[in-house]
Amino acid sequence: MLNTLLALLAVVVVMAAHGVAKLVLLPFHALRGLFRHSTKPSPITVR
Repeated sequence: MLNTLLALLAVVVVMAAHGVAKLVLLPFHALRGLFRHSTKPSPITVR
């Protein structure tokens, strides 16, 4: 029983840490995307 609770707690902690890291890194990804698009516009390709 204790092992199951510890495993569930570990999963919750990992998921929470991943969510926090995603929220923290989101502005940096957005800024990088803006700078990438502004410096080098990608050609529009139709598939």
